[in-house]
Amino acid sequence: MYRNFASNNTRTTANLLGLKYLLKDFSDVPTKKFTKLSADEVNQILSIQELNSNWTFNAISLGRKYQFQNFQDSFSFMAQVSQIAEQMKHYPKWYNKNGLVTIDLTTNEVKGVTFKDLLLAYTADHISQIIQSNQNNSIFDNCNIHVENLIQSWNNNYQRSQELNQVIDKSVNFL
Repeated sequence: MYRNFASNNTRTTANLLGLKYLLKDFSDVPTKKFTKLSADEVNQILSIQELNSNWTFNAISLGRKYQFQNFQDSFSFMAQVSQIAEQMKHYPKWYNKNGLVTIDLTTNEVKGVTFKDLLLAYTADHISQIIQSNQNNSIFDNCNIHVENLIQSWNNNYQRSQELNQVIDKSVNFL
C-alpha cells in the first residue's frame, strides 16, 4: 500500500484500502465512478495519506480551515486548488475572509465523501504547505505566474491586433 502519491511525469498512483487508482492526471478523475466511503474508510485514508489532523469529517462532508498571513496568500491558495478542482470537475464549497479559507468537500452524487474529496483534500494540504513555506512578495510568485510573461502576452496580443488592423485597412482600401 502506498503511503503517498508517487509521480513519474505521466501517472499518479494511489493505492487505498486495497484498491489501486491509476490516474494519468487529475483530468482522469471525472471518468471514474466513486462510491461513498464509510467513516472508518475516510479516517483510514486520512491516516494513510498523512493529511493534516485539522480535517473534520461528518457523515456527508470533509472540512478544514486554512489560515494564511494575508488575503493575497489565501487567494493564491484558492487559485491553485481551483486549477486542480477544474481538472477533476470536482468543486469545493469554500469561503475566504481576511486570509482565512474555509473549505468543505463532498461528492453530491453520493451525498457523502468519496476518493475525489480526499484527493482534493490531499492536494489542498500540499498547496497550503508550499504557500506557507514560501515568503513571496507577490501573488504572482505563489501562482508561478510572472508579471513579465503577462506583459509579454499582452504586448503580443496588442501587436497581433495591430497587424490584423493593417490587413483590414489594406483590404478596405481595395473596395
